[in-house]
Amino acid sequence: MPFVTLQPPLEKGLEAYPQVMPKPLVVAILDSEDEKEGRTCAIVTFAFRYIHPASGAQVDVPEGYVTDFASIPAAARGVFPPFGRHAKAAVLHDWLYLIGEPGKRPFADRIFLDAMDDLGVSLPRRTIMYQTVRVAGGGAYAKEADTWSKAFGDWRTGERRTPSFTADAHYQQHWPVPPRPDYRP
Repeated sequence: MPFVTLQPPLEKGLEAYPQVMPKPLVVAILDSEDEKEGRTCAIVTFAFRYIHPASGAQVDVPEGYVTDFASIPAAARGVFPPFGRHAKAAVLHDWLYLIGEPGKRPFADRIFLDAMDDLGVSLPRRTIMYQTVRVAGGGAYAKEADTWSKAFGDWRTGERRTPSFTADAHYQQHWPVPPRPDYRP
């Protein structure tokens, strides 16, 4: 499985915790006043990494990132809930959209599709979700200036906080392995 949870900081009292733990996405659910357009939000409590098999890229999502999982419009939530088997792929995709690296939107969308496949999301569901972000996701890509300060929180208190790093700095430091130069989404 290409998802791993990165080691929790030692100050959390987990000295014996393994360096990486395969599979889980660990979050703290926020209260209802922190919903985003009627969708429950959560704070990523432990950073996690996705290793994209097709391109060799590794993408880190940091601790403290606030997610609403899949940003599904209210009218479609009965068929496509924000949380489900696709949740980790949705958090990863939202993170890549927040970072908004110029020219990388097709790659972000392809990672979403491939991550859903890795997670066992059915072919019809992942195809519809992928096509939806390809057609309707452009307005959300690279909106960092509008949302960066609201995109992080302290999972212990639930309070929003401004990160100590910029999107560009995080992208440069935490994309440990970029996609192979010959990879095309």
